[in-house]
Amino acid sequence: MSDQEEQKGYNWQPVTFELLLSHYSLADKRLWGILGSWFLAVILTLSATMFLLPEEWLLLEGSRNKIVQFFLFNPALILGMLLFFWFGFEWGFIPIFLSSFMIAFYSGMAWGWALIFGIAFVFGLAICATAYRAFGISHDLRSFKSIAFFVSISFIGSIGSSLGAFIWSFSHKLSAFDTLVIWKGWWSGSFLQALLIIGPFLWIGTPAIGRLKRKWFNFSEDKRVSLKWIVGAVASITGALILFILSGKLLGEMRVQEVMVSQKSATVVDVINALESFEIISWISIGIIMITGYGAFKLISGWNKRLSQEVENRTEELNESQEKLQVSLEEKELLLREIHHRVKNNMALVSALLELQQIKSGDKSTPNNFRTVRSRIKSMAMAHEVLYENESLSDISMKSYVEQVGELTHQSFGGGKTNVELRTDIEDTSLEMEHSIPLGLFINEILINAYKHAFQGKKKGRIWLESEVEDGVINFTIRDNGIGLPDALDEIKSDSLGITLIKKFARQLKAELSVESNEGKGTEYTLKFRVD
Repeated sequence: MSDQEEQKGYNWQPVTFELLLSHYSLADKRLWGILGSWFLAVILTLSATMFLLPEEWLLLEGSRNKIVQFFLFNPALILGMLLFFWFGFEWGFIPIFLSSFMIAFYSGMAWGWALIFGIAFVFGLAICATAYRAFGISHDLRSFKSIAFFVSISFIGSIGSSLGAFIWSFSHKLSAFDTLVIWKGWWSGSFLQALLIIGPFLWIGTPAIGRLKRKWFNFSEDKRVSLKWIVGAVASITGALILFILSGKLLGEMRVQEVMVSQKSATVVDVINALESFEIISWISIGIIMITGYGAFKLISGWNKRLSQEVENRTEELNESQEKLQVSLEEKELLLREIHHRVKNNMALVSALLELQQIKSGDKSTPNNFRTVRSRIKSMAMAHEVLYENESLSDISMKSYVEQVGELTHQSFGGGKTNVELRTDIEDTSLEMEHSIPLGLFINEILINAYKHAFQGKKKGRIWLESEVEDGVINFTIRDNGIGLPDALDEIKSDSLGITLIKKFARQLKAELSVESNEGKGTEYTLKFRVD
Protein backbone atom coordinates (compact mmCIF):
# COMPACT_ATOMS: atom_id res chain seq x y z
CA MET A 1 0.00 0.00 0.00
CA SER A 2 1.29 3.48 -0.89
CA ASP A 3 1.99 6.29 1.57
CA GLN A 4 -1.01 8.16 0.23
CA GLU A 5 -3.26 5.23 1.03
CA GLU A 6 -1.71 4.97 4.50
CA GLN A 7 -2.59 8.61 5.17
CA LYS A 8 -6.18 8.05 4.11
CA GLY A 9 -6.65 5.40 6.78
CA TYR A 10 -8.99 2.44 6.56
CA ASN A 11 -12.49 3.60 5.74
CA TRP A 12 -15.34 1.20 6.27
CA GLN A 13 -15.34 -1.14 3.27
CA PRO A 14 -17.87 -3.95 3.80
CA VAL A 15 -17.31 -7.31 2.14
CA THR A 16 -20.85 -8.04 0.98
CA PHE A 17 -22.00 -11.49 -0.05
CA GLU A 18 -22.38 -10.10 -3.57
CA LEU A 19 -18.71 -9.08 -3.56
CA LEU A 20 -17.74 -12.47 -2.15
CA LEU A 21 -19.63 -14.35 -4.85
CA SER A 22 -18.13 -12.14 -7.55
CA HIS A 23 -14.66 -13.48 -6.62
CA TYR A 24 -15.53 -17.08 -5.83
CA SER A 25 -18.04 -19.39 -7.50
CA LEU A 26 -20.43 -21.55 -5.52
CA ALA A 27 -18.27 -24.57 -6.33
CA ASP A 28 -15.07 -22.92 -5.06
CA LYS A 29 -13.69 -24.51 -1.89
CA ARG A 30 -12.31 -21.15 -0.76
CA LEU A 31 -15.84 -19.71 -0.61
CA TRP A 32 -17.05 -22.54 1.58
CA GLY A 33 -13.86 -22.27 3.63
CA ILE A 34 -14.59 -18.61 4.39
CA LEU A 35 -18.24 -19.23 5.18
CA GLY A 36 -17.42 -22.35 7.16
CA SER A 37 -14.84 -20.52 9.29
CA TRP A 38 -17.31 -17.74 9.97
CA PHE A 39 -20.06 -20.22 10.86
CA LEU A 40 -17.72 -22.13 13.20
CA ALA A 41 -16.63 -18.91 14.92
CA VAL A 42 -20.26 -17.90 15.43
CA ILE A 43 -21.14 -21.31 16.94
CA LEU A 44 -18.14 -21.20 19.32
CA THR A 45 -18.86 -17.66 20.50
CA LEU A 46 -22.54 -18.45 21.03
CA SER A 47 -21.59 -21.49 23.10
CA ALA A 48 -19.15 -19.40 25.12
CA THR A 49 -21.80 -16.73 25.68
CA MET A 50 -24.26 -19.21 27.12
CA PHE A 51 -21.51 -20.72 29.28
CA LEU A 52 -20.53 -17.32 30.71
CA LEU A 53 -24.12 -16.17 31.23
CA PRO A 54 -24.68 -15.65 35.00
CA GLU A 55 -27.34 -18.04 36.25
CA GLU A 56 -28.51 -15.58 38.87
CA TRP A 57 -29.07 -12.99 36.15
CA LEU A 58 -31.42 -15.33 34.36
CA LEU A 59 -33.15 -15.80 37.71
CA LEU A 60 -33.52 -12.00 37.86
CA GLU A 61 -31.26 -11.70 40.90
CA GLY A 62 -28.19 -10.24 39.21
CA SER A 63 -26.35 -7.12 40.33
CA ARG A 64 -25.20 -4.29 38.14
CA ASN A 65 -21.54 -5.35 38.38
CA LYS A 66 -22.27 -8.84 37.10
CA ILE A 67 -24.33 -7.42 34.25
CA VAL A 68 -21.47 -5.07 33.34
CA GLN A 69 -19.03 -7.98 33.43
CA PHE A 70 -21.27 -10.07 31.22
CA PHE A 71 -21.55 -7.39 28.53
CA LEU A 72 -17.88 -6.51 28.85
CA PHE A 73 -16.66 -10.03 28.15
CA ASN A 74 -19.50 -11.32 25.95
CA PRO A 75 -17.70 -13.29 23.17
CA ALA A 76 -20.58 -13.03 20.68
CA LEU A 77 -20.74 -9.24 21.08
CA ILE A 78 -16.99 -8.93 20.65
CA LEU A 79 -16.97 -11.11 17.55
CA GLY A 80 -20.00 -9.34 16.08
CA MET A 81 -18.50 -5.85 16.51
CA LEU A 82 -15.13 -6.86 15.04
CA LEU A 83 -16.81 -8.59 12.09
CA PHE A 84 -18.91 -5.48 11.54
CA PHE A 85 -15.90 -3.14 11.39
CA TRP A 86 -13.73 -5.44 9.32
CA PHE A 87 -16.19 -7.17 6.98
CA GLY A 88 -19.62 -5.54 7.14
CA PHE A 89 -22.95 -5.27 8.89
CA GLU A 90 -24.41 -8.66 7.92
CA TRP A 91 -21.36 -10.54 9.23
CA GLY A 92 -21.69 -8.96 12.68
CA PHE A 93 -25.47 -8.79 12.78
CA ILE A 94 -26.00 -12.56 12.85
CA PRO A 95 -23.89 -13.50 15.92
CA ILE A 96 -25.17 -10.53 17.93
CA PHE A 97 -28.80 -11.23 17.05
CA LEU A 98 -28.53 -14.96 17.73
CA SER A 99 -26.74 -14.34 21.02
CA SER A 100 -29.40 -11.95 22.30
CA PHE A 101 -32.22 -14.16 21.04
CA MET A 102 -30.77 -17.22 22.81
CA ILE A 103 -30.32 -15.31 26.07
CA ALA A 104 -33.90 -14.08 25.97
CA PHE A 105 -35.36 -17.45 25.03
CA TYR A 106 -33.25 -19.27 27.64
CA SER A 107 -34.48 -16.87 30.33
CA GLY A 108 -38.07 -17.92 29.70
CA MET A 109 -39.10 -15.03 27.45
CA ALA A 110 -41.75 -15.85 24.84
CA TRP A 111 -40.27 -16.35 21.38
CA GLY A 112 -42.05 -13.26 20.04
CA TRP A 113 -40.57 -11.05 22.73
CA ALA A 114 -37.24 -12.81 22.30
CA LEU A 115 -37.28 -11.91 18.62
CA ILE A 116 -37.97 -8.23 19.38
CA PHE A 117 -35.33 -8.35 22.10
CA GLY A 118 -32.77 -9.66 19.57
CA ILE A 119 -33.60 -6.89 17.11
CA ALA A 120 -33.32 -4.25 19.82
CA PHE A 121 -29.96 -5.70 20.76
CA VAL A 122 -28.70 -4.96 17.26
CA PHE A 123 -29.92 -1.36 17.35
CA GLY A 124 -26.53 -0.13 18.52
CA LEU A 125 -24.83 -1.90 15.62
CA ALA A 126 -27.23 -0.19 13.19
CA ILE A 127 -26.34 3.21 14.68
CA CYS A 128 -22.63 2.50 14.17
CA ALA A 129 -23.19 1.30 10.60
CA THR A 130 -25.22 4.41 9.71
CA ALA A 131 -22.68 6.74 11.31
CA TYR A 132 -19.62 5.25 9.62
CA ARG A 133 -21.50 5.08 6.32
CA ALA A 134 -22.59 8.71 6.62
CA PHE A 135 -19.34 10.33 7.77
CA GLY A 136 -16.80 8.03 6.11
CA ILE A 137 -14.30 8.32 8.98
CA SER A 138 -11.58 5.72 9.38
CA HIS A 139 -11.88 3.12 12.14
CA ASP A 140 -8.16 2.34 12.40
CA LEU A 141 -7.88 4.59 15.53
CA ARG A 142 -4.62 6.09 14.32
CA SER A 143 -5.71 9.70 14.56
CA PHE A 144 -7.44 11.83 17.16
CA LYS A 145 -10.40 12.26 14.81
CA SER A 146 -10.75 8.50 14.39
CA ILE A 147 -10.51 7.84 18.15
CA ALA A 148 -12.95 10.63 19.08
CA PHE A 149 -15.48 9.45 16.53
CA PHE A 150 -15.15 5.82 17.66
CA VAL A 151 -15.66 6.74 21.32
CA SER A 152 -18.68 8.96 20.55
CA ILE A 153 -20.40 6.46 18.28
CA SER A 154 -19.64 3.59 20.68
CA PHE A 155 -21.32 5.50 23.50
CA ILE A 156 -24.38 6.30 21.41
CA GLY A 157 -24.53 2.74 20.10
CA SER A 158 -24.31 1.35 23.64
CA ILE A 159 -27.17 3.57 24.75
CA GLY A 160 -29.16 2.54 21.68
CA SER A 161 -28.63 -1.18 22.20
CA SER A 162 -29.64 -0.83 25.86
CA LEU A 163 -33.20 -0.41 24.61
CA GLY A 164 -33.36 -4.18 25.05
CA ALA A 165 -33.22 -3.66 28.83
CA PHE A 166 -36.74 -2.21 28.80
CA ILE A 167 -38.05 -5.08 26.70
CA TRP A 168 -36.40 -7.50 29.14
CA SER A 169 -37.97 -5.74 32.08
CA PHE A 170 -41.43 -5.49 30.58
CA SER A 171 -41.36 -9.15 29.58
CA HIS A 172 -40.24 -10.31 33.06
CA LYS A 173 -42.37 -7.71 34.91
CA LEU A 174 -39.44 -6.23 36.81
CA SER A 175 -39.66 -3.23 39.04
CA ALA A 176 -38.48 0.18 37.96
CA PHE A 177 -35.46 -0.13 40.23
CA ASP A 178 -34.40 -3.48 38.72
CA THR A 179 -34.99 -2.10 35.24
CA LEU A 180 -32.74 0.85 35.99
CA VAL A 181 -30.02 -1.52 37.26
CA ILE A 182 -30.17 -3.68 34.14
CA TRP A 183 -30.26 -0.66 31.84
CA LYS A 184 -27.24 1.04 33.41
CA GLY A 185 -25.29 -2.20 33.55
CA TRP A 186 -26.19 -2.90 29.95
CA TRP A 187 -25.02 0.33 28.31
CA SER A 188 -22.01 0.83 30.61
CA GLY A 189 -20.84 -2.76 29.98
CA SER A 190 -21.26 -2.38 26.21
CA PHE A 191 -19.45 0.94 26.24
CA LEU A 192 -16.56 -0.41 28.31
CA GLN A 193 -16.31 -3.39 25.98
CA ALA A 194 -15.94 -1.02 23.02
CA LEU A 195 -13.22 0.99 24.78
CA LEU A 196 -11.24 -1.79 26.45
CA ILE A 197 -11.57 -4.69 23.99
CA ILE A 198 -12.93 -3.62 20.58
CA GLY A 199 -10.77 -0.49 20.36
CA PRO A 200 -7.40 -2.25 20.94
CA PHE A 201 -8.32 -5.01 18.52
CA LEU A 202 -9.17 -2.41 15.86
CA TRP A 203 -5.93 -0.54 16.46
CA ILE A 204 -3.86 -3.73 16.17
CA GLY A 205 -5.72 -5.71 13.50
CA THR A 206 -7.25 -3.15 11.11
CA PRO A 207 -4.10 -2.53 8.98
CA ALA A 208 -3.47 -6.25 8.47
CA ILE A 209 -7.14 -7.00 7.76
CA GLY A 210 -7.26 -4.08 5.33
CA ARG A 211 -4.25 -5.39 3.40
CA LEU A 212 -5.74 -8.89 3.22
CA LYS A 213 -9.08 -7.53 1.99
CA ARG A 214 -7.39 -5.50 -0.75
CA LYS A 215 -5.35 -8.55 -1.70
CA TRP A 216 -8.33 -10.90 -1.92
CA PHE A 217 -10.99 -8.55 -3.26
CA ASN A 218 -11.11 -5.75 -5.81
CA PHE A 219 -13.08 -2.97 -4.20
CA SER A 220 -14.74 -0.71 -6.71
CA GLU A 221 -15.25 2.97 -6.07
CA ASP A 222 -17.61 3.71 -3.22
CA LYS A 223 -21.14 3.36 -4.51
CA ARG A 224 -23.53 6.24 -4.08
CA VAL A 225 -25.90 5.83 -1.14
CA SER A 226 -29.44 5.48 -2.45
CA LEU A 227 -32.20 7.67 -1.12
CA LYS A 228 -34.18 4.56 -0.12
CA TRP A 229 -31.24 3.38 2.00
CA ILE A 230 -31.08 6.77 3.75
CA VAL A 231 -34.83 6.87 4.40
CA GLY A 232 -34.80 3.27 5.65
CA ALA A 233 -31.88 3.87 8.03
CA VAL A 234 -33.32 7.09 9.44
CA ALA A 235 -36.80 5.55 9.78
CA SER A 236 -35.41 2.53 11.63
CA ILE A 237 -33.44 4.64 14.07
CA THR A 238 -36.39 7.01 14.54
CA GLY A 239 -38.73 4.11 15.29
CA ALA A 240 -36.30 2.68 17.85
CA LEU A 241 -35.91 6.11 19.44
CA ILE A 242 -39.67 6.42 19.80
CA LEU A 243 -39.76 3.07 21.62
CA PHE A 244 -36.77 4.18 23.69
CA ILE A 245 -38.46 7.43 24.78
CA LEU A 246 -41.81 5.76 25.49
CA SER A 247 -40.02 3.09 27.53
CA GLY A 248 -38.21 5.79 29.50
CA LYS A 249 -41.47 7.60 30.13
CA LEU A 250 -43.10 4.39 31.35
CA LEU A 251 -40.08 3.59 33.50
CA GLY A 252 -40.24 7.05 35.08
CA GLU A 253 -43.93 6.70 35.87
CA MET A 254 -43.35 3.24 37.37
CA ARG A 255 -40.47 4.57 39.50
CA VAL A 256 -42.59 7.43 40.83
CA GLN A 257 -45.40 5.02 41.68
CA GLU A 258 -42.95 2.76 43.54
CA VAL A 259 -41.63 5.70 45.54
CA MET A 260 -45.12 6.94 46.38
CA VAL A 261 -46.25 3.46 47.45
CA SER A 262 -43.12 2.54 49.45
CA GLN A 263 -42.65 5.96 51.03
CA LYS A 264 -45.90 7.43 52.29
CA SER A 265 -44.22 10.75 53.16
CA ALA A 266 -42.25 11.02 49.91
CA THR A 267 -40.69 14.44 49.34
CA VAL A 268 -40.06 16.33 46.13
CA VAL A 269 -36.44 15.19 46.25
CA ASP A 270 -37.57 11.55 46.35
CA VAL A 271 -39.77 12.09 43.31
CA ILE A 272 -36.96 13.86 41.44
CA ASN A 273 -34.58 11.00 42.24
CA ALA A 274 -37.20 8.55 41.05
CA LEU A 275 -37.32 10.38 37.72
CA GLU A 276 -33.55 10.15 37.35
CA SER A 277 -33.71 7.39 34.76
CA PHE A 278 -36.35 9.21 32.73
CA GLU A 279 -34.28 12.41 32.78
CA ILE A 280 -31.17 10.54 31.64
CA ILE A 281 -33.11 8.79 28.91
CA SER A 282 -34.61 12.09 27.75
CA TRP A 283 -31.22 13.80 27.42
CA ILE A 284 -29.71 10.77 25.74
CA SER A 285 -32.67 10.59 23.36
CA ILE A 286 -32.27 14.26 22.50
CA GLY A 287 -28.59 13.66 21.80
CA ILE A 288 -29.30 10.64 19.63
CA ILE A 289 -31.99 12.56 17.73
CA MET A 290 -29.59 15.42 17.06
CA ILE A 291 -26.84 13.10 15.93
CA THR A 292 -29.26 11.06 13.83
CA GLY A 293 -30.59 14.22 12.21
CA TYR A 294 -27.09 15.46 11.50
CA GLY A 295 -26.10 12.06 10.16
CA ALA A 296 -29.15 12.02 7.90
CA PHE A 297 -28.25 15.51 6.72
CA LYS A 298 -24.72 14.37 5.97
CA LEU A 299 -26.00 11.31 4.14
CA ILE A 300 -28.46 13.31 2.02
CA SER A 301 -25.99 16.10 1.31
CA GLY A 302 -23.34 13.53 0.39
CA TRP A 303 -25.86 11.69 -1.76
CA ASN A 304 -26.82 14.94 -3.51
CA LYS A 305 -23.19 15.93 -3.91
CA ARG A 306 -22.24 12.60 -5.45
CA LEU A 307 -25.32 12.65 -7.64
CA SER A 308 -24.52 16.19 -8.81
CA GLN A 309 -20.91 15.24 -9.40
CA GLU A 310 -21.98 12.20 -11.37
CA VAL A 311 -24.37 14.33 -13.43
CA GLU A 312 -21.60 16.85 -14.08
CA ASN A 313 -19.18 14.08 -15.06
CA ARG A 314 -21.72 12.46 -17.36
CA THR A 315 -22.61 15.84 -18.86
CA GLU A 316 -18.95 16.61 -19.44
CA GLU A 317 -18.43 13.18 -21.01
CA LEU A 318 -21.47 13.70 -23.23
CA ASN A 319 -20.25 17.14 -24.25
CA GLU A 320 -16.84 15.76 -25.10
CA SER A 321 -18.42 12.89 -27.03
CA GLN A 322 -20.68 15.34 -28.83
CA GLU A 323 -17.74 17.52 -29.76
CA LYS A 324 -15.82 14.50 -31.06
CA LEU A 325 -18.86 13.32 -32.98
CA GLN A 326 -19.34 16.80 -34.42
CA VAL A 327 -15.72 16.92 -35.55
CA SER A 328 -16.01 13.41 -36.99
CA LEU A 329 -19.27 14.35 -38.73
CA GLU A 330 -17.73 17.45 -40.24
CA GLU A 331 -14.76 15.43 -41.47
CA LYS A 332 -17.07 12.82 -43.00
CA GLU A 333 -19.23 15.49 -44.63
CA LEU A 334 -16.11 17.11 -46.04
CA LEU A 335 -14.95 13.72 -47.31
CA LEU A 336 -18.35 12.97 -48.87
CA ARG A 337 -18.42 16.39 -50.53
CA GLU A 338 -14.99 15.72 -51.94
CA ILE A 339 -16.09 12.29 -53.16
CA HIS A 340 -19.17 13.71 -54.87
CA HIS A 341 -17.07 16.50 -56.36
CA ARG A 342 -14.50 14.07 -57.73
CA VAL A 343 -17.17 11.70 -59.08
CA LYS A 344 -18.78 14.62 -60.84
CA ASN A 345 -15.41 15.74 -62.23
CA ASN A 346 -14.56 12.20 -63.37
CA MET A 347 -17.90 11.93 -65.14
CA ALA A 348 -17.32 15.30 -66.74
CA LEU A 349 -13.91 14.04 -67.88
CA VAL A 350 -15.52 10.91 -69.37
CA SER A 351 -18.09 13.09 -71.12
CA ALA A 352 -15.34 15.28 -72.52
CA LEU A 353 -13.43 12.24 -73.76
CA LEU A 354 -16.57 10.97 -75.48
CA GLU A 355 -17.03 14.37 -77.08
CA LEU A 356 -13.45 14.27 -78.42
CA GLN A 357 -14.03 10.76 -79.69
CA GLN A 358 -17.22 11.96 -81.35
CA ILE A 359 -15.39 14.76 -83.13
CA LYS A 360 -12.67 12.44 -84.42
CA SER A 361 -15.08 9.69 -85.46
CA GLY A 362 -15.90 9.50 -89.13
CA ASP A 363 -19.06 7.41 -88.74
CA LYS A 364 -22.21 9.52 -89.31
CA SER A 365 -24.28 7.43 -86.86
CA THR A 366 -21.73 7.79 -84.11
CA PRO A 367 -22.47 11.42 -83.02
CA ASN A 368 -26.03 10.62 -81.90
CA ASN A 369 -24.84 7.55 -79.99
CA PHE A 370 -22.07 9.54 -78.29
CA ARG A 371 -24.50 12.32 -77.46
CA THR A 372 -26.93 9.86 -75.86
CA VAL A 373 -24.22 8.29 -73.73
CA ARG A 374 -22.90 11.71 -72.73
CA SER A 375 -26.40 12.78 -71.71
CA ARG A 376 -26.74 9.75 -69.45
CA ILE A 377 -23.38 10.44 -67.86
CA LYS A 378 -24.25 14.10 -67.31
CA SER A 379 -27.54 13.11 -65.65
CA MET A 380 -25.65 10.98 -63.13
CA ALA A 381 -23.03 13.67 -62.64
CA MET A 382 -25.81 16.20 -62.01
CA ALA A 383 -26.93 14.32 -58.86
CA HIS A 384 -23.40 14.38 -57.45
CA GLU A 385 -23.07 18.06 -58.28
CA VAL A 386 -26.34 18.91 -56.55
CA LEU A 387 -25.28 16.97 -53.45
CA TYR A 388 -21.86 18.65 -53.49
CA GLU A 389 -23.44 22.10 -53.57
CA ASN A 390 -26.23 21.23 -51.13
CA GLU A 391 -26.01 21.93 -47.37
CA SER A 392 -27.23 18.43 -46.57
CA LEU A 393 -25.57 15.38 -48.04
CA SER A 394 -28.53 13.11 -47.23
CA ASP A 395 -31.19 14.63 -49.48
CA ILE A 396 -31.63 16.41 -52.80
CA SER A 397 -34.29 18.93 -53.76
CA MET A 398 -36.39 17.12 -56.36
CA LYS A 399 -37.63 20.34 -57.95
CA SER A 400 -34.12 21.76 -58.48
CA TYR A 401 -32.67 18.45 -59.59
CA VAL A 402 -35.42 17.58 -62.10
CA GLU A 403 -35.33 21.06 -63.60
CA GLN A 404 -31.55 20.86 -64.03
CA VAL A 405 -31.67 17.37 -65.59
CA GLY A 406 -34.49 18.43 -67.89
CA GLU A 407 -32.69 21.60 -68.96
CA LEU A 408 -29.44 19.71 -69.54
CA THR A 409 -31.16 17.14 -71.78
CA HIS A 410 -33.12 19.87 -73.52
CA GLN A 411 -29.92 21.74 -74.39
CA SER A 412 -28.35 18.55 -75.75
CA PHE A 413 -31.29 17.25 -77.82
CA GLY A 414 -33.79 20.06 -78.17
CA GLY A 415 -31.99 21.94 -80.90
CA GLY A 416 -33.32 19.96 -83.87
CA LYS A 417 -35.69 20.92 -86.67
CA THR A 418 -38.65 21.06 -84.31
CA ASN A 419 -38.98 23.94 -81.87
CA VAL A 420 -39.64 22.04 -78.62
CA GLU A 421 -40.64 23.86 -75.42
CA LEU A 422 -39.91 22.24 -72.04
CA ARG A 423 -42.22 23.12 -69.17
CA THR A 424 -41.92 21.98 -65.55
CA ASP A 425 -44.42 21.92 -62.70
CA ILE A 426 -42.64 20.07 -59.91
CA GLU A 427 -43.87 19.87 -56.32
CA ASP A 428 -40.73 19.94 -54.24
CA THR A 429 -39.68 17.22 -51.82
CA SER A 430 -36.43 15.63 -50.66
CA LEU A 431 -34.83 12.74 -52.48
CA GLU A 432 -32.06 10.47 -51.32
CA MET A 433 -29.18 9.49 -53.59
CA GLU A 434 -30.72 6.06 -54.24
CA HIS A 435 -33.83 7.77 -55.69
CA SER A 436 -32.31 10.77 -57.43
CA ILE A 437 -29.93 9.01 -59.86
CA PRO A 438 -32.45 6.47 -61.29
CA LEU A 439 -35.10 9.23 -61.49
CA GLY A 440 -32.69 11.50 -63.35
CA LEU A 441 -31.76 8.72 -65.78
CA PHE A 442 -35.45 7.86 -66.22
CA ILE A 443 -36.21 11.46 -67.17
CA ASN A 444 -33.18 11.60 -69.42
CA GLU A 445 -34.17 8.46 -71.38
CA ILE A 446 -37.76 9.54 -71.92
CA LEU A 447 -36.75 13.04 -73.00
CA ILE A 448 -34.19 11.63 -75.44
CA ASN A 449 -36.87 9.37 -76.94
CA ALA A 450 -39.26 12.28 -77.16
CA TYR A 451 -36.77 14.60 -78.85
CA LYS A 452 -35.81 11.86 -81.31
CA HIS A 453 -39.22 10.44 -82.21
CA ALA A 454 -42.19 12.34 -80.77
CA PHE A 455 -42.15 15.42 -83.01
CA GLN A 456 -41.28 14.05 -86.42
CA GLY A 457 -42.99 16.19 -89.06
CA LYS A 458 -43.94 18.91 -86.59
CA LYS A 459 -42.64 22.46 -86.43
CA LYS A 460 -43.47 22.96 -82.75
CA GLY A 461 -43.75 20.73 -79.76
CA ARG A 462 -44.10 20.81 -76.01
CA ILE A 463 -42.98 18.52 -73.16
CA TRP A 464 -44.26 18.70 -69.60
CA LEU A 465 -42.49 17.47 -66.45
CA GLU A 466 -44.99 17.35 -63.60
CA SER A 467 -45.15 15.82 -60.14
CA GLU A 468 -47.42 15.63 -57.12
CA VAL A 469 -46.45 14.47 -53.61
CA GLU A 470 -49.01 13.05 -51.20
CA ASP A 471 -48.27 11.09 -48.01
CA GLY A 472 -44.76 10.22 -49.16
CA VAL A 473 -45.93 8.98 -52.56
CA ILE A 474 -44.66 10.76 -55.68
CA ASN A 475 -46.70 10.73 -58.88
CA PHE A 476 -44.28 11.80 -61.60
CA THR A 477 -45.53 12.44 -65.13
CA ILE A 478 -43.69 13.15 -68.39
CA ARG A 479 -46.00 13.93 -71.30
CA ASP A 480 -45.73 15.48 -74.71
CA ASN A 481 -48.04 16.63 -77.50
CA GLY A 482 -46.18 14.75 -80.18
CA ILE A 483 -47.37 12.26 -82.73
CA GLY A 484 -47.91 9.56 -80.14
CA LEU A 485 -47.24 5.86 -80.30
CA PRO A 486 -49.14 3.54 -82.57
CA ASP A 487 -49.41 0.99 -79.80
CA ALA A 488 -48.32 1.99 -76.29
CA LEU A 489 -48.60 -1.59 -75.03
CA ASP A 490 -46.20 -2.84 -77.70
CA GLU A 491 -43.90 0.04 -76.91
CA ILE A 492 -43.63 -0.73 -73.20
CA LYS A 493 -43.03 -4.41 -74.03
CA SER A 494 -40.32 -3.73 -76.58
CA ASP A 495 -36.74 -4.74 -75.99
CA SER A 496 -35.12 -1.57 -77.27
CA LEU A 497 -32.28 -0.20 -75.17
CA GLY A 498 -34.14 2.97 -74.21
CA ILE A 499 -37.28 1.16 -73.04
CA THR A 500 -35.18 -1.47 -71.29
CA LEU A 501 -33.37 1.26 -69.38
CA ILE A 502 -36.62 3.04 -68.54
CA LYS A 503 -38.11 -0.15 -67.05
CA LYS A 504 -34.87 -0.88 -65.19
CA PHE A 505 -34.84 2.59 -63.61
CA ALA A 506 -38.50 2.17 -62.62
CA ARG A 507 -37.64 -1.11 -60.86
CA GLN A 508 -34.79 0.59 -59.01
CA LEU A 509 -37.30 3.14 -57.74
CA LYS A 510 -39.75 0.32 -56.86
CA ALA A 511 -42.23 2.30 -58.90
CA GLU A 512 -45.38 1.57 -60.87
CA LEU A 513 -44.87 2.50 -64.52
CA SER A 514 -47.65 3.14 -66.97
CA VAL A 515 -47.71 4.51 -70.55
CA GLU A 516 -50.65 6.08 -72.31
CA SER A 517 -50.49 7.26 -75.91
CA ASN A 518 -52.95 8.26 -78.60
CA GLU A 519 -51.79 8.59 -82.15
CA GLY A 520 -51.53 12.26 -83.00
CA LYS A 521 -52.23 13.39 -79.43
CA GLY A 522 -48.96 12.61 -77.64
CA THR A 523 -47.58 10.20 -75.07
CA GLU A 524 -47.69 10.18 -71.27
CA TYR A 525 -45.38 8.27 -68.94
CA THR A 526 -46.48 8.00 -65.31
CA LEU A 527 -44.18 6.89 -62.51
CA LYS A 528 -45.55 6.27 -59.02
CA PHE A 529 -43.15 5.52 -56.15
CA ARG A 530 -42.77 6.06 -52.42
CA VAL A 531 -40.07 7.98 -50.59
CA ASP A 532 -39.53 8.11 -46.80
